[in-house]
Amino acid sequence: MSTMLNAARERRRAVDDSARRENAEARAAERGPSANEIAQANVDFQARKASGPQNGMFEIISKGPRISQYLYSGWGADARHKKRQTITVDAGLNGDMEKAIVNSMIALIRKDVSGDQFIFESQKLGRSVVLSARLEDTAGLQAFLLREFFG
Repeated sequence: MSTMLNAARERRRAVDDSARRENAEARAAERGPSANEIAQANVDFQARKASGPQNGMFEIISKGPRISQYLYSGWGADARHKKRQTITVDAGLNGDMEKAIVNSMIALIRKDVSGDQFIFESQKLGRSVVLSARLEDTAGLQAFLLREFFG
């Protein structure tokens, strides 16, 4: 009888140990990144920032049926070297002004961005979005910027 009781206790102990291990693994997975992973991500971010994709900010200052203007404030890794431009866009007779503005912005982005991808700080979404500046991704970039600036 005592052998059966000991065997039953041993089985319960094995099940409890297994459950404890699974719970510990689940808690470790939920904990998120470690301090070292966070520190490495910060170092990587600073290195990318210093090496430099260009940054910039667009602000539409006037929009008419044919002529519009927007400001482009661009800067590199060193924000002290800013360039501020007022860009005038002419959509032509019966042209799509919003698309003309966005196409002008895309041309500036492609001129300043090194590489295929860039990070866009979306005011509408309230977060950063990685976008592609490749020619074959023009339609997607246009659609995103049209939603961002003109809803």
